[in-house]
Amino acid sequence: MGSIKKAYTVFFCSILTSWALLVGCSSENHSDKLSYDDSVGVAKSEAAPAAAEPVAETTAAAAPEAAEQPQAQLTITANNVVKTESGTVLYNPNKKYGSLWESDLFDDSRFKLKIKLNAEEKKEAKILARSFEAHMERGKYFMHYLLSELKARNLPAELAAIPLVESGFKLRAKSHANAHGPWQFTRRTGKSFGLTVTSSYDEFYDFIASTEASLTYLEHLYNALDHDWELAFVAYNQGEFGVKKSIRRAKAAGVTKINARTIPLTKTAQTYLARVRCYADILHHPESYNVKHPEVDDRAAFKRVELAGTVNSMKKVAELSGVDLETLQHLNAGYLTDSLKTNKDYGLLVPVENVLKLETALALMQPKGTSQLAEQSSSTNNTRRPTIDPNATSITRGPTSDVALN
Repeated sequence: MGSIKKAYTVFFCSILTSWALLVGCSSENHSDKLSYDDSVGVAKSEAAPAAAEPVAETTAAAAPEAAEQPQAQLTITANNVVKTESGTVLYNPNKKYGSLWESDLFDDSRFKLKIKLNAEEKKEAKILARSFEAHMERGKYFMHYLLSELKARNLPAELAAIPLVESGFKLRAKSHANAHGPWQFTRRTGKSFGLTVTSSYDEFYDFIASTEASLTYLEHLYNALDHDWELAFVAYNQGEFGVKKSIRRAKAAGVTKINARTIPLTKTAQTYLARVRCYADILHHPESYNVKHPEVDDRAAFKRVELAGTVNSMKKVAELSGVDLETLQHLNAGYLTDSLKTNKDYGLLVPVENVLKLETALALMQPKGTSQLAEQSSSTNNTRRPTIDPNATSITRGPTSDVALN
């Protein structure tokens, strides 16, 4: 009888041990944060490796019945913490990430232009502040990404005001000057910086692609115009050639100190520059205008999920992921129809809170024995940074101040 009890004891202990290993526990390290190389597939050489976490994880290999299913590239802890194969934490619902607006991405030191509005600009800023909260609500999904890109390139945080001026973060905005997207590129200039358009996908409306192109263009203008950001802003609106022509005229007239105040500018250019300065000040000091930033966590808001032909309808992805269709369309404005069939694999930007549900559904939909999901292809689908033709003498861009902002 004693030997039977001993056998049962050993049996139940082995079951409990297996169960404990399967469930695991989470001890989230507060230094771990999703980098945008993992969220949108952009490789950055300066990205630091993620710190290791003492977390026992459940994977497909942990349970015998999971062996027949394709192994996912994500691992999931008992508390639904999602990590990539490299160990980078994608999302932890139990962690308090803090506010983006109190992070180092939005620190005062990131505002390098030290803008001080004059009396006339302050009046204009009070008017523009009326629409600020509505514009920022549309842009909140992209603000962490945008501020991260600006910091990675060591660009002033004030540049985040440009899509506020250009489009109010309306990703499908169009102007009478044939400018498109949140950054209002003309077709000619955008294509010279690598943006493409097909019958199914328009990279001018893709916030990631157009941001990469626009920041590269702004860097080019800054370097081409004596490292003066205000001249770069004017050139972004009026065209590089026009600003260089104004500089030559000013120098011919004997002007020795060249800046946006001393060269001849059109009324449109003056208005545009004032609006950039005003929105930059509102963005930096919203409390001065009795407005607020939207609530945005200090973490990546989305991740690019590779669909690998498994699902070809955005409506279907909305059903599988639990993301509101309107939100999914806003994040992925480059798709011109509900169809996800394109000549290039763009994947789909999905809020990080919904990535686990979607990737689990996609894994179950794939044929048995196929290798997996989205993560492995991100290394070959990096968003590229446009390059500038060194032989180009000037890049033009039409005025876009007629875009409706309300």
